[in-house]
Amino acid sequence: MFVPNPDRGSVEELVEALSLELASRYRDVEDELIRQVAARARRDMELANELPDRTFGGLTLTERRRQNRILAELSAHRAVAIRELQGQAVAMVDRLKAADLAQRLVDVAAREGEAAAAAQLGFAARQAAPAIALPMLGGQTAVSALTLTGTATQAATLVALSLESRLEILNQRITRYPQDAYQRVVSLYSPSTLLGVTTSRVQQAATVQRFLAEGITGFVDRSNRRWTVGAYAEMAGRTSVNRAFNDAGTWRMGQAGIHLVTVVRGLDSCARCAAWAGKILSTDGTPAGPRLLPRQTGTGAVTVEVSGTVDEARASGWNHPNCRCRLVPFMPGLTVPQEDTTYDEAAEKERAEQRRLERDIRAAKRREVSAMDDMSGRRAKADVREAQAEMRAFIERTGRNRSSYREQLGFADGR
Repeated sequence: MFVPNPDRGSVEELVEALSLELASRYRDVEDELIRQVAARARRDMELANELPDRTFGGLTLTERRRQNRILAELSAHRAVAIRELQGQAVAMVDRLKAADLAQRLVDVAAREGEAAAAAQLGFAARQAAPAIALPMLGGQTAVSALTLTGTATQAATLVALSLESRLEILNQRITRYPQDAYQRVVSLYSPSTLLGVTTSRVQQAATVQRFLAEGITGFVDRSNRRWTVGAYAEMAGRTSVNRAFNDAGTWRMGQAGIHLVTVVRGLDSCARCAAWAGKILSTDGTPAGPRLLPRQTGTGAVTVEVSGTVDEARASGWNHPNCRCRLVPFMPGLTVPQEDTTYDEAAEKERAEQRRLERDIRAAKRREVSAMDDMSGRRAKADVREAQAEMRAFIERTGRNRSSYREQLGFADGR
C-alpha cells in the first residue's frame, strides 16, 4: 500500500499512517477481547442475580434446589468462559505474530527515509569519505567510515528488533488478559451477590463496566506512565517508524559522504525537541564545535557550528517516544537550517488539550460498548454526545484540524 514518496512534505504523514496501522491491529484485538469478556460477564451476572435473596438457612426446599441448580450452571459457565476466552486470545496473538508487523512497518519507514534522503541529495556534490583508524582490524590501518556500513535495511534492523521486543510484551499481556479480567470481574460482584445483597447490584454492574472500559492495562514505562495495549502499540509504532525513517536517511547521506544533518520539527513540538530545531548534528561521531567545510554551491569554504552528535541529542531528550522530528542533510552553503526555533507553548498546550478531548470521546464510547445494562448504555451514549460537543467547540475556538479517526473506539494514544 505504501510507495516511497521523496516529495513528501512532512514525515508526520508517514508516521501517523504506519503507527495507526499497527495500533489498529492491536486495538481490534483489545476491543474484541473486551467484548467477549463483557458478554460472558453479563451472562455471569444474570445467573448470579437469579439466586434467592435470602441466606441459605432461610430457604425453602424448592428455593434450595433452585439455588443449587443455578450455582452448578454458574460454575459450568465460568469454566467454559475461561477456556473459550483463553483460546480466543491465543489465536489472536498467533495471527498478530504471523503478520510480522514490526519488520514490515520498519521496512516501509526505512525505504521512505532512504528515498527522501536520496531526493534531497540529488543536487549535492559527493563528499570525500572520512578515514578512521581501526586498530582492532590491524594496527593503525585507516579505512573509510563507509567500509562498515551495509544497506538501509541493515541500518534499521535494530529498530525492528526493538519493536518486535515491545510487541512481544503486548502479546504476552493479551494472552493473560481474558482469564485475569474475567476472574477480576467475577470478584467484583460475586461475594455480595451470593450473600443476598441486592441493593448494590447496580453499583456492582457499574464497577464492572468501568473496569472493562479501562482496556488491557498493566504497562508501566521507565517514566512511570501507564499504557493500555492500544496506546502502547501506537506509541511503539510511531517511535519505531520515525527512528527507522531517520536512520535509513542518515545511512543514505553517509553513502554520499555527508555526515551532517539538521533537525526539522513540527510547530507544536515539545520544549525538548524545540531546543534542537535548526541545530547541526553529526552522524559520524564528530564532536561539537566549529568546522570548516567546502561550499556545495561553488568554490571556497564556510564555517559551520556543530552542536553535537545525533546520539547526544537523543540522550538529552530529543527524538523521544512519539516524536515526529526528522533529520535532513546539511550541505554547507546550500542548506538553510530551520529558522523557527522558538518554542510555541500555546501550540503544544492546544495539541495536548485536543488529545485529552479525543481520549474522553473514546472512553465514553468504550463505556457504551461494555455496559452491563441498557440504562448504563444510554448514559454512556449521552456522554459520547457531550464529549463530541466539547470537541466541536474546541475546534471552532482554536481553528485546529479535527482528526475524526482518532475519536473512534479503537484508536488509542498514550497519556
